[in-house]
Amino acid sequence: MHINSKDNPRVKLFRKLLSSKKARDEQELFAVEGARNCVDTAYEAICGRIKVHSVFYTQTALKKYESTLKVDNLFSCARPEDTFEISDELAKKMTDEGSSQGIYMIAYKVDLPFAAENIDKNGKYLVLDNLQDPGNLGTLLRTADAVGVSGVVMTDNCVDLYNPKVVRSAMGSISRLDLFVADSFLSAAKIFVDLGIVTAAAVVRNGENITEFDFNKPCAVVIGNEGRGLPEEHSDVCQKRVTISMQGNIESLNAACAGTIILWEMFRGGSRG
Repeated sequence: MHINSKDNPRVKLFRKLLSSKKARDEQELFAVEGARNCVDTAYEAICGRIKVHSVFYTQTALKKYESTLKVDNLFSCARPEDTFEISDELAKKMTDEGSSQGIYMIAYKVDLPFAAENIDKNGKYLVLDNLQDPGNLGTLLRTADAVGVSGVVMTDNCVDLYNPKVVRSAMGSISRLDLFVADSFLSAAKIFVDLGIVTAAAVVRNGENITEFDFNKPCAVVIGNEGRGLPEEHSDVCQKRVTISMQGNIESLNAACAGTIILWEMFRGGSRG
């Protein structure tokens, strides 16, 4: 099917999902931009991990990426009547980015209810409390996907998981991870403790060195806000505290950098307890 007008209802829905969290929440949908991001999401849809609402593509994009990406996935992840060819001109109008790669998608949200029955009591989890930067969240999702975490838990005061900047920087990881948005940090911490999963607050100082912490056991490491870190009352709720020991002249790392180091240590292997 062809779409040529920016006033088409599907195009207008895509634009609304890009700009409005309210629309994303009401529709239970989110927008996906970029060739690789969309093709990877299409593959996960074929595998049953995500459901696709609409696909948009240009002929120019198909020809450009057919030798490097499995663009045929775009035609297998949704019904033919939900797959639309668009013009290059319309593709440029659908994005807020400076340039268009000519492939877009609308997908259904994938986060799971945060409840004990959805948590692996033998798992390893990353918990994000009041993280606000979309780029940081996207980077941490990609890293969590790379190392193989059991899931990522976000408190409800974090940046929106489906913010377009998060979706772009996560590069398809949203559809591959078990993701949870908890009502509050305290409720999340209680569920972990009740399941016997050790909670560990990432703190700047006075925590156990992460190279010595026993990550072989089920655990949930908590990373706080970029500027303020974890509130003391949240650190106090955690059973352990972990710190990245640094030899240089800075006091703390960017949240995404710190999280990446911690995630690496969590899955590096070998008993360090």
